[in-house]
Amino acid sequence: MIDWVTAKLPCRNDLKTGCVAKLDSEGNVEWLSQSWLPVEGSYSSNFMIKSLTPDTIQVSGNPAKWLQGHNLFGTNDLRLLMWRFFSGLYEVMADEGLNPTIEQLDRIRDGNYTVSRVDINETWFLKNQYDVKAWIRAAGEKMNMPHRGKGVFSGDTLYWGKGSKYYYLKCYSKGDEINSKKSNFPNDLRTPQMLEYADKALRLELVLCSKALREFNINQPCIWSADMARMLLLSTVRKLDMSNNFRLSSDITASLPTGMRMAYLLWWSGEDLRSQLPKNTFYRYRRKLKEYDIDIALVRDVEQVADNVIPLIRVLEAEPVGIPDWAFEQGLVACA
Repeated sequence: MIDWVTAKLPCRNDLKTGCVAKLDSEGNVEWLSQSWLPVEGSYSSNFMIKSLTPDTIQVSGNPAKWLQGHNLFGTNDLRLLMWRFFSGLYEVMADEGLNPTIEQLDRIRDGNYTVSRVDINETWFLKNQYDVKAWIRAAGEKMNMPHRGKGVFSGDTLYWGKGSKYYYLKCYSKGDEINSKKSNFPNDLRTPQMLEYADKALRLELVLCSKALREFNINQPCIWSADMARMLLLSTVRKLDMSNNFRLSSDITASLPTGMRMAYLLWWSGEDLRSQLPKNTFYRYRRKLKEYDIDIALVRDVEQVADNVIPLIRVLEAEPVGIPDWAFEQGLVACA
């Protein structure tokens, strides 16, 4: 589903949101910037809006959550979602300074505007929240993203490439998120079905930043097909690389050059080779050993049995669960 969007929309406006000013040492104004205005949607979920020009606004937030009150599941159709969002926004803000022309409405409906951030997520079901958290811990130990390296935890969320100006991937327990102290998940939506869905939900999320959107030439929703979001996420998720941590046979080990063989044996015993080898040597050995499905960038936990290898692989190869039928029946999906 599309989870977060930052976009510049064509819209005639005279919004009064206030501004932030930068003053020099003598009190002269160096620059002014319009402030964000929070606009409340369903279930008190806010979306941020500000005026950039008399004919352009910028919006940032979670359109599905603003419309539905939750983001357990939702649409992958970026154009439709943003059109439904703006239609709702206009209803709320028509008397507050939004006055789009017919031409501007057509452009928004058709997706002829730019986006500078799009978050996409999908959900995989495991047995329960305990298994979800165990999977994430195992992924942090064993999974590696090309050009991003090993995952890094921030709290209970696992990130690959966090801080990148292009894109990064994150992984977390949806059940943990909605039950945390900071959660604003509405009490009205805490039904047994919704809570069971969240409890089993392993969430993987791709954050596409402005540089990636521009370079991939997908920074306008009119370019997005209804299934592009899912395709972008799955192609990224399935590039996650994992050493199987199985020991090489004695014949293969004996055939390795002496230095590489010694490095491999140190890695097998749990040593972090990044800190022990020159950079060029480390990457040369890594490229060679990956031919045998061994990734020395992933430090082995010698005290833990590698019983999570098959479940890790199977989850990534499985299809995401999508939106359950009962969600449509209960009107819990804004873009049905």
